Amino acid sequence: MSNTLKEQLYQALVQGIDRGHLEPGLVLLEGNIAAIFDMSRSPVRQTLSRLHDEGKICRFDGRGYLVGRGGGEVIRRTLGAGDFRAAGGQASIQRTEAWQALAEKVERDLVLCSMKGRLELNELQLAKTYAVSRTTTQRILASLQSLGVVDKTKYSSWSVIPLDDERLHHLYDARRQLEPFMISRACGVLLDQELDGYLFRLDDAARQYPNLEGARLDALENDLHQEALMRGGNPEIITMLRRTRPILLISKHLLGGAVEMPAEDPLFTEHRRVFEALSARLPKQAGQALDEHLANAETKVRQRLADFREAGEVVMPRYLSWVETL
Repeated sequence: MSNTLKEQLYQALVQGIDRGHLEPGLVLLEGNIAAIFDMSRSPVRQTLSRLHDEGKICRFDGRGYLVGRGGGEVIRRTLGAGDFRAAGGQASIQRTEAWQALAEKVERDLVLCSMKGRLELNELQLAKTYAVSRTTTQRILASLQSLGVVDKTKYSSWSVIPLDDERLHHLYDARRQLEPFMISRACGVLLDQELDGYLFRLDDAARQYPNLEGARLDALENDLHQEALMRGGNPEIITMLRRTRPILLISKHLLGGAVEMPAEDPLFTEHRRVFEALSARLPKQAGQALDEHLANAETKVRQRLADFREAGEVVMPRYLSWVETL
């Protein structure tokens, strides 16, 4: 996992100072640095404060900070990306990976807690907890809102939608209406090599089961319930199905983590039936096999939820608070 955006900024500044790219007496301005790294001022402000506490930069009779301990010539110039280059000549900020790593952690916390009841999320506290900008938290929450995990309630508060039995049934009901139709349409479009790849990954995971991580099962779910379905050619239906994603997130964050892998076959046989029908170019049978799989999956997931509500434990992050429990 990559460092947070703020930690990467800190390392870039320290490296620039230690290697002389940011020379003693150079003025560091919050706005200038924020523009270079295309980020908000808050993490820049916090990083400069940290460097000041460590004695690498100092205050002076002017705006911003000076590199070093001061006492010499004050150098004012506009900084550019070249001042922060690492040894390989590339900027050392990896924005996408850092954002994705944090989004994954927040998603896990919210999904596990939502199995226990309804919660309220404080966006300001979320930003403070992970020392990131509001831009980052808003991006994460917007993504989770599109997945049906949270809803906006007011300026800085969000509601975490509870995963109760009624909602679980509604989500599966929606998938059973839409997925068989889409997989039938995809039957004539999916290439033989694509289907062979799905079956290979499925059989390879089945041979290793139960010595798998939850992420491996989630990737197999993604093969059928997203990648193959997308070949059905109706992007509007794919957008609708995105709101039903929480039923897949349940297993993603429970199995192999909060609870042990089930003794019974979690999905291998049922997924294989769908892919075999697709390989035989039997769209109706593929749709029926997928409908049966979803019906069976609802029963299994409902039981997992009941077991987790009764015996599972969650650590409540500081940015969440209970509204009601299930």
